[in-house]
Amino acid sequence: MYYKIDLKNYKKKVVPFYDTFDNYKNLKWEQVEMLSEELENFQDSFGKPWDEWDLTDLQHRLKNNWSFYLITDNVGIKAWSFIDWSRRYPYLCNRYVVPKHRNKGLGNDLVWLRCNEIKEQGYDTAMIKLEDWNTPALSVMKENIFTKMD
Repeated sequence: MYYKIDLKNYKKKVVPFYDTFDNYKNLKWEQVEMLSEELENFQDSFGKPWDEWDLTDLQHRLKNNWSFYLITDNVGIKAWSFIDWSRRYPYLCNRYVVPKHRNKGLGNDLVWLRCNEIKEQGYDTAMIKLEDWNTPALSVMKENIFTKMD
């Protein structure tokens, strides 16, 4: 289900440290290595392998007006997400939390860090897809800024 996000009265939220990339060449070698390793083991919310994208897709997206957000720690990748800036409203897409870091609020942080960014860029509206079956992803709905789109 697609939702419109109304950011007119949105107040910036505190989120974990993250890196933002608009150009593939700005990724560090270690980050590319960590991404490659994680993508080999990429799993959906049910623990099944998921071939959603690869590094070639990442390069293509970053050349075509997307931003990539990466949360890491000193051990490895914790989570990532994208914004597609080429649509009518910035589109928050491909939110992913590494399985061992799930159920700790990082999925919500990925939504809020992108809302922070969208608001900083001067937008008052964004769009996101939230699947009805994905209970952890739906937890952001407690904020009264989401409206179902037809």
